[in-house]
Amino acid sequence: MIEKGKAAVLYAPRDVRVEDMDVRQPSPDQALIKIEACGVCPTDVRSYTGMRKGSYPRTLGHEWVGEIMETGSDFSGFNIGDRVVPDWRVVCGKCYYCRRGIFNYCQDTHNENVSGGFREYGVSIASNLRIIPDSVSYEEASFTEPLACCINGNKNTNISTGDDVLIIGSGPIGMLHTQLAKHNGARVIISDPIESRLEMAKELGADDTINPSKEDTIERVKELTEGRGANAVIVAVGTTETARLGIEAAAICGSVNFFAGTYPQGEIALDPNVIHYKQIVLTGSHDFTPHDFTMALKLIEYGIVKVKPIISHVIALSDVASAFE
Repeated sequence: MIEKGKAAVLYAPRDVRVEDMDVRQPSPDQALIKIEACGVCPTDVRSYTGMRKGSYPRTLGHEWVGEIMETGSDFSGFNIGDRVVPDWRVVCGKCYYCRRGIFNYCQDTHNENVSGGFREYGVSIASNLRIIPDSVSYEEASFTEPLACCINGNKNTNISTGDDVLIIGSGPIGMLHTQLAKHNGARVIISDPIESRLEMAKELGADDTINPSKEDTIERVKELTEGRGANAVIVAVGTTETARLGIEAAAICGSVNFFAGTYPQGEIALDPNVIHYKQIVLTGSHDFTPHDFTMALKLIEYGIVKVKPIISHVIALSDVASAFE
């Protein structure tokens, strides 16, 4: 039995400490998992900076993967030594939204049954685990959750073959969206002020890039689309300015997805006639479904979505504060 393990504990904004903690022992239907990697999500950064409120002390992280070390007496379907990625959303399958297949809005989640993150050990029930293929590294597998979110967003944006798609933001999420849109048969235009990210986006399939610090995004999008604008826009940066920009860049009958949460919260001035007369579909997307999660790992396995080039740093748990910074 493993009793102690290190974990990153947030005591206050920008006060994270790596400490020895009691390891949560698996219940009969859980496995104990040695965590090998955990991705840094913007929600973690917001918690770290204090922008996202919550109680203290607490641990962070949900994009985690690892190896099964121990199993409970009622746990089945996986073996000790299996490399796994846990889906942290434990849905009920019975509520109104689950019955409609909208699992990302389950009204009775039991997420406490999957617990991990920036620590050495976590636990999970069998139904929320996926086997990591031999060809996929732990670091690559940690992209399963964010890619699942992008798959859900991609489905909500009505991207069709031959569409001109504008993605605002070429961070990791923007680059995942770029690859999904390309595999849907779209032409991808991506906008970001960081040249190195634009170069990476081109390597991953973007057809055209825009640096908004050097040129007007709307004018350039219109130049690239014969004056029409984008058939679909994914706003992968959470600011009111990018939200406004996304609506302005959309073509007649275009779709605009506010994919990124906006922090700090704000408002944008919206002329309803723009939505009405251009027949724009304005939508958002939140989290993912179990099938999105399964599909994400498959896309990584077969190289349909390449995540290794997106990894910028690999940082030890002992230095987790530098990852957030």
